[in-house]
Amino acid sequence: MLQPSQRFRNLGPYILAQVFADRDAEIRRGTDVIDLGVGNPDRRPAPHIVQALKDALDDPARQYHRYPAFGGMPEFKQAIARWYDRRFGVQLDPAREVLPLIGSKEGIVKFFLAHLDPGDTVLLTAPCYPAYLGACELTQARAHVVPLGPDTDFRPDWSAVPAAAADAAKLLTVNYPHNPTGQVETAELYERTLAFALRHDICVISDIAYCDLSLDPDYRAHSFLQFDKEKQTTIEFHSFSKTFSMQGWRVAFCAGNAQLIANLARIKSNMDFSIFMAIQKAAVAALDGPQDYTREVSELYRRRRDVFLAGVAKLGWRIAPPKAGMYCWLPIPPGYRDCLSFTGDLLRKTGVLMAPGVAFGASGEGFVRVALCEEEDRLREACARLEKAGVRLGSV
Repeated sequence: MLQPSQRFRNLGPYILAQVFADRDAEIRRGTDVIDLGVGNPDRRPAPHIVQALKDALDDPARQYHRYPAFGGMPEFKQAIARWYDRRFGVQLDPAREVLPLIGSKEGIVKFFLAHLDPGDTVLLTAPCYPAYLGACELTQARAHVVPLGPDTDFRPDWSAVPAAAADAAKLLTVNYPHNPTGQVETAELYERTLAFALRHDICVISDIAYCDLSLDPDYRAHSFLQFDKEKQTTIEFHSFSKTFSMQGWRVAFCAGNAQLIANLARIKSNMDFSIFMAIQKAAVAALDGPQDYTREVSELYRRRRDVFLAGVAKLGWRIAPPKAGMYCWLPIPPGYRDCLSFTGDLLRKTGVLMAPGVAFGASGEGFVRVALCEEEDRLREACARLEKAGVRLGSV
């Protein structure tokens, strides 16, 4: 029997996959599951994006079903550069400093493969998007966790990183607006992060997948490239999944340092081609077209956030409303040994699915993530089920 590689043996189970298998088992048993576990937008993309896809499929002059260029279509890369200029005032060379991706997850993992050897150190801010955990395991890198918690407003304290870890690190990660907590960055944080990275010769991986899902009128997300203006050490990832509700389309991009982009492109050319060209045409329409959709979706998630937090406040959860994204981050009630035992018990008792915090790294233990991807009446129903089942954080 062929044995798996050391790389495979180093890879732990994807916790959310088991959580969703438990969800599906409950559905098969006839349970009306309210799924707050996965960040899976329930809205269709804007009509002009869908129409651009249809037009590309029916275009008599171009055969968009053929192989795309390895590095993506030039018009898509140019649209990305225009979007960066309009949105952040950041100028990019679309030929050298932009790369389309088949979703940010594949781009992140392949970037790690392109730049890390077994034993290399990554400063991993956590809890985090699970793709970073898997990328570390696949490359057999050493993840030095920089914890994000309520005591630091879920922002990293770089001064607390031991000197040996900082000197050894090749990469560090920042992700704002933050998945899973919904917390946000400040300009001062990015300035400190850049200074720390340059001082220790560390590449910065910035993830801005939720940058246009602002839930607070006073908050507008930054790009890390607004601070690393010379693109000395930064690569930044962005996705169409959440902002444009295009998660099943698998389209994203990265931008930044030209050599880092070239290294990732070389890995990709050995592992894939690029995104289906008709989808790239639709992505151009998303970036260049009207941006009303992102504002409408942000308002939708704001209303859902407020409905959900009002409901759980009656059960003892009184938390500061997240300023961006599509998630709420809640501590588990007392009496549970860990977050997996809580989410499993909650699903069985109430049919409400939440994501266990440990799925986002060991530092997420003791918390759950709630995805606001159900209608307001379903969120009210979820809170009512918790109340009926006696699920409370503490005294009301």
